[in-house]
Amino acid sequence: MKHKKFKRVEFDNKKRVFHLEYTSGLKFDCPYFSLGIRDKVIDAGPDPEVGGHSFYFILGNGKKDYVPFDQPLHIAQNPEYVKEQTLYRMTKRINEFIEREGISKRELARRLNTSTSQLSRLLDTANYKKELSRLIEIATILDYEFTWEFKKAV
Repeated sequence: MKHKKFKRVEFDNKKRVFHLEYTSGLKFDCPYFSLGIRDKVIDAGPDPEVGGHSFYFILGNGKKDYVPFDQPLHIAQNPEYVKEQTLYRMTKRINEFIEREGISKRELARRLNTSTSQLSRLLDTANYKKELSRLIEIATILDYEFTWEFKKAV
């Protein structure tokens, strides 16, 4: 994921939003209410202690809190973030199926007509450069049915 660090964080108490900018160039507004903030913000910025991987804010009552880099992406339902999280969850489930079924990686690679190193990349939860269709193929080989479920984002 390329949106992991905050470059700039500004706050607007009139509109009750944070203006966020990631080092990747992505910019958007995150409403206070989505973070449970009811008080006035008096300071905010990237958190230097974690290299900008979160941002801090200080409320009028003196309370300081932190927001990790991915929380605003989740709240805004950023398409890239949603895609990567979906691939992560699917890959994790596929790995659980492989373990449950007790099939060797070598045998699975043979059935997929691919190399074991390519299979390892497909099963790597941190690798987001893979095709969904390949994960569905693995699930099918393991006798699991793949179904889509769409629901309205909250």
